[in-house]
Amino acid sequence: MEVAIVILSVIAAAETVWLILLWRQNMAICRQLAFIREKDSAMRLSVNAEMLGELAIATEINKTLDDVRDRKHAMSEREKLIADAYANLSHDIRTPLTSLDGYVQLLRDAASEEDRERYTAIIGERIGTMKELLEDLFTFTKLKNDAYELDLEPVSLRSVVADTVLSYYDVWKEAGIEPEIDIAEEALVMEGNVTAVKRILQNITKNAVLHGKKALSVRLCREGARTALVTIANPVEHPEEIEIGRVFEQFYTADRYHRNASSGLGLAIAKELTERMGGTIGATLRDNVFAVEIRLPLTEQAAFSEPVPEASKPAESAAE
Repeated sequence: MEVAIVILSVIAAAETVWLILLWRQNMAICRQLAFIREKDSAMRLSVNAEMLGELAIATEINKTLDDVRDRKHAMSEREKLIADAYANLSHDIRTPLTSLDGYVQLLRDAASEEDRERYTAIIGERIGTMKELLEDLFTFTKLKNDAYELDLEPVSLRSVVADTVLSYYDVWKEAGIEPEIDIAEEALVMEGNVTAVKRILQNITKNAVLHGKKALSVRLCREGARTALVTIANPVEHPEEIEIGRVFEQFYTADRYHRNASSGLGLAIAKELTERMGGTIGATLRDNVFAVEIRLPLTEQAAFSEPVPEASKPAESAAE
């Protein structure tokens, strides 16, 4: 009997010690969590001994803390990026806005119809510049929202490229550019978004017109079995100013002397849209020729019926 009592006493004492150690460890974990929360610390949770799965619990808590920190950092970076966008574009908008005020006053005081027409044309050009800058900001902000999704459907790249080429025909003619156009005869169908594909092509083409010389080439072809390649290339006047590794960065512009109005977001937006449709985009600079290459994944075309786009005919004539 006495032996049994001794054994029970030892067991009770051991259980008491074990419970005390467990309590201390749990309290230590609580203190660590409180410190991490209050100090916004990057410290990781640690345990002194494995008793009731504390190590596994601490590991999962650390993973959760890492996820929270990563999301917080990403959110902070996104907020900084958007704040920088507003700051940069606010500066860019201020210039045409200031000149608008001056030209409106000149228009009011103009004595001849010729002056009024000239000032009206300048005011219209400044308003157009501001609209483009604001549209870039709106699109850029929208694309930086992870919840934003493109609506995808079968898209004929041949049709979209031809339509975009046709839409720029008057711009090229006014700028004295004789484009070289080479568009594949097959539809080249992808799962994409027509508006997004057009925006990509427009941004790259606008960049070529602003920063290039009096030449431009647009090419659409098949690369391999399941990839379409769009190449837009133009000679550049100041190749030494271009940092080819940075051309798709937000707000990067090689025009350090601000010879042209640009938000520095055009190619960055093109990159975001391309990647959201499963494609890739890159740039090269060889022999003073700047080229942007877009690769987009193709789908099976058996179920897709496409009429021959009328836009392709003027586009082809422009290349002749």
